[in-house]
Amino acid sequence: MSSVDELKSLASAKLGFARSNSFLVELPTNFGANSLLGQLATLGGNQLNLLCNSVTLPGKQILTNDRRVGLEFQKVAYGYAVDDVSMTFYALNDYGIKKYLDNWMATIVDEENHTVAYKSDYERDIRIHQLRKPIINKSFDIGPLGINVGLGAGTVYSVQLLKAFPTTVSAIELNNELDGLIQVTCQFSYTRWKAINDPQGFISVSGGFGSLLS
Repeated sequence: MSSVDELKSLASAKLGFARSNSFLVELPTNFGANSLLGQLATLGGNQLNLLCNSVTLPGKQILTNDRRVGLEFQKVAYGYAVDDVSMTFYALNDYGIKKYLDNWMATIVDEENHTVAYKSDYERDIRIHQLRKPIINKSFDIGPLGINVGLGAGTVYSVQLLKAFPTTVSAIELNNELDGLIQVTCQFSYTRWKAINDPQGFISVSGGFGSLLS
C-alpha cells in the first residue's frame, strides 16, 4: 500500500481531518442578558456561541531555569505560562455582542465610582470546542452570507478556560469606503486551561457570521 493510500485510510478511520472552521465557543450567559444575544443564550438553558468568527485554542509554555550539574547546564521546570486567548465576533444590528462585552467589563471596573470588583465577581469559565465533521451538510445563501447547516456527532477536543474575563475589546473603525461587516475582537485572560471530555451532540449553523449551538 502506498503512503497516499495509507494516509487516505487513516483519515477515513479517524473521520477525516480536523477543520479550522468547525468550532464552537461557549461564553457565560449572565452578562448582557437584556440584549437579544443574552436572551437567546438563556433559551432552553443552552449557552450561545456569540457569532464567533475566529478563536485561538490556547497553548502552554513550561517555564525553566538553568541548573548547573558538574560542567553541564540542565533545564529544570519551575512553572508554566499561558497567553491570552483572542476571539473575534461579527456584530448584529442590535450590537448585542458589543453590549455583552461592555457589560462584562463594566462589572470589573466601575469608572464612575472608581472601584474595581473582587475577582470572584467577574471571572467566569469559557469553553472552546473543536467539532467533528458533520455527518449531514446543507448549504444555502441568505443575502450575501453563505450558510451551512450540519448535523454532527459531537466534539473531538474541548478546552475550558478557568476564571476567565475580558481584558481588551478592540476599537471599531467605521468608514464610508467599505461595505463590510462589523467585527469585534476581544482578548480574554484566565488562570489556566484544561482539556475536558465533552462529547456532546450538536447541530451547527455556520457561515459568514460564525456558528451557533442549538
